[in-house]
Amino acid sequence: MLICIADQLVPLFLWVKKTQSVNSNTEDIAPLLVNPALPGDNPDPSIIRVGKVYYATSTTNEWAPYFTIYKSTDLKNWKLINHVFPDGFKDMKNQWGENNFWASELVYDQKQNRIYAYYTAHNRATKGNPGLQCGTAWIDADKIENGKFTDNGPVIIEDECGAIDAFELQQNGKIYAFWKNDGNGCGKESWIWKQEINDSRTKLLGQKSKVFTNSQPWETGLVEGACFFTLGEYVYSLYSVGGCCDAKCNYKTGIARTKDLNSGVWEKYSNNPIMVSNDKWNCPGHGTVVKTAEDRMFMLYHAFNKKYDVFVGREGIIEELMVGADGWPVLHNATLPNRPKADLNFTDNFEQDQKLDLAWQWPSKSQRPPMFFDKGLKLAASDENHALGTFLGQYIKSVNFSISAEVNPGPAKTGICLGGAIFKSKWPGELGGIGITASKNGLTVFDNFEDTYRVHKTSTESLTAPVQLKMLISDDGKQIEFFYKKQGTEWLSFYRTDFLAAKYVPWGMGYRAGVVVKGNPSETGNFSSFKLMNN
Repeated sequence: MLICIADQLVPLFLWVKKTQSVNSNTEDIAPLLVNPALPGDNPDPSIIRVGKVYYATSTTNEWAPYFTIYKSTDLKNWKLINHVFPDGFKDMKNQWGENNFWASELVYDQKQNRIYAYYTAHNRATKGNPGLQCGTAWIDADKIENGKFTDNGPVIIEDECGAIDAFELQQNGKIYAFWKNDGNGCGKESWIWKQEINDSRTKLLGQKSKVFTNSQPWETGLVEGACFFTLGEYVYSLYSVGGCCDAKCNYKTGIARTKDLNSGVWEKYSNNPIMVSNDKWNCPGHGTVVKTAEDRMFMLYHAFNKKYDVFVGREGIIEELMVGADGWPVLHNATLPNRPKADLNFTDNFEQDQKLDLAWQWPSKSQRPPMFFDKGLKLAASDENHALGTFLGQYIKSVNFSISAEVNPGPAKTGICLGGAIFKSKWPGELGGIGITASKNGLTVFDNFEDTYRVHKTSTESLTAPVQLKMLISDDGKQIEFFYKKQGTEWLSFYRTDFLAAKYVPWGMGYRAGVVVKGNPSETGNFSSFKLMNN
């Protein structure tokens, strides 16, 4: 849609930006899109197109499996189909990655019919920032839904400050890798770097060169998350600056361009930043651009929903890039959160042919918890995770929701839990949680957020038959009420408490909701069903 201003045709989104008159009824310029595209904690998203199919991935941080793989045919409906490393560190070459599983980027090599994944992880063999390295992995494109990526291990290594946020651009028969040296993490300058890489994405070629850094006042203390694409005679880069990942974030997005990728001369847009926080989304940035078969351009990036603060995490948002009257492709910065709440619900009756639903996650430093399926999920107990027990969790997608499960009480404490970070542990925050469990000895409401397993309330009523447990999170995440239900009875309130989510939210991550089993490793928790329902 175009609007005439002073005898000049200007795209609607530029007119909206210039007049700064966006209101809550403003329609998205691509009304068929639904946002968030990737609900829940999906930061640093990347997107590619293979024929008529789109694939996306995202950071998984301190959770396994590592690096989601989503599929869509319309940029609207997305399905989780795989992970780059479904078994966590066991799938990585020499099990080199320890934590900080960040910024996966997908690339399609049409000649090879392969999909490559660049990703960041911290090398368990190296301490400090230099341990942040960028690896690559690959899979045949026709096996991406049910195959396994082959890991090449670390490829991009910065000896001083570490390397993160790798990206690839194929141009003029050459393949270029870009990355950020993590200078802000060790008191140095942050730069975007470029270097040619070989066809198998196993070795950098020639010499690296600087692309650009944070050189303007609005760009604050760092530059990162740069993606690259071609349009006309230019190579463009969308890049992020500022703090990305907590309640004090100030992330923004800018754009720069060059006519010669090897010249080292980049022109930054005079109207930067092209995307900033608004009344709907906070701290938008770090995404990639995909072109449709019709040459329309869309950017998938992350942002916090302002209604959810940092409780949910950074969600994947998609919007269209449009070329403005001045020739620059920019974002309209007015995307609405319009995904129906019903889309966010999850139910699992654990009847998937002995397979765990892909939505479930476990702490990244741990192996996949022992489990089997027999008329439900049988999950091995433990005293891991700071005495919390064995935990399987998944994204929360709003701040008003309920978690429920039917369990068969036995010796182990078996129940449901809302997981965040241990308050007193060092970053990146080991797993803590608050929840309710049932065993043959009764009910227990607990938390271990202060690095100690603490009991809020117990009952000594013997439980021998299946019982349903529920946690109702309300008042925008500020209150939790715990319920239980025996067969043939109504829900009974057991305990209620105020909850300060921001105090325990992990840096860079949202909370997880899931199931927990505390006890002797020879014991199991028995689950017949699980539901995560958004209100």
